[in-house]
Amino acid sequence: MSSPVAQTEATGIHLPDLRGGTALVTGASRGIGRAVAEALAAHDVRCFGLANQGFSSDLPAQVVPIPCDLSDVATIEKVVASEAAQTESLDYLVNVAGIDPKYRLAEGTADIWDSIVDLNLRAYYLLIRGCLPLLRRGRGRSIVNVSSINYRLGIVGRSIYATTKAGILGLTTGLARELGQEGIRINTISPGWVFTERQVAEYFSGPDAERHLATLFERQALALHIDPVDIANHVLFYLSNVSRASTGHNCVVDGGWLLE
Repeated sequence: MSSPVAQTEATGIHLPDLRGGTALVTGASRGIGRAVAEALAAHDVRCFGLANQGFSSDLPAQVVPIPCDLSDVATIEKVVASEAAQTESLDYLVNVAGIDPKYRLAEGTADIWDSIVDLNLRAYYLLIRGCLPLLRRGRGRSIVNVSSINYRLGIVGRSIYATTKAGILGLTTGLARELGQEGIRINTISPGWVFTERQVAEYFSGPDAERHLATLFERQALALHIDPVDIANHVLFYLSNVSRASTGHNCVVDGGWLLE
């Protein structure tokens, strides 16, 4: 099934003040995280890219791939220490990495809860905490957390995932005033249904593709496929000094699904 209107190609944003900075991006091997890392690399930003999935060989030269398990506290501490040994300061931190498995209430054991929360929420907090000394010495001083509109949708089986995504908003607002006292900004991007490689493979290919596309075009005000580049553009806006008056904000990028 095709879109009711012609698709336009997502184009990258250009923000000169980002050029030459240093960033850390999680989930950088694919999807939104990969798009953010590539967008930063296009601005000649040295980007430490974290992910537990394999990195492809065609990463931009500016991206330093760091395979790691962000659900493990000791690993996060080692990653932060390694980064501190390689750079004196950090301008930008972008938390993207996450998982979205479905578990109904009867299936969601304590171990399953921990496995989702540890990666989707605790890792965000620990990376912000660990990177704070580097961010204090940076010139960009901006953090972006990636959440989702999913916590607003009430999807069966996604209660734990939705909890983590709502928690990211609380983390952002909870730190905005505290970090703002030091001139460090923190904002959230909440995407709708993004056409990442995994989402395309799981939902927009095969026998159920037409049904999922029909749902998408029924819910979105704009009949378009949200590309990872679309999300990366909003991330870069909040990293850049052009958004210097914004902190503690949640930017919904969903093609008009929620209309807010």
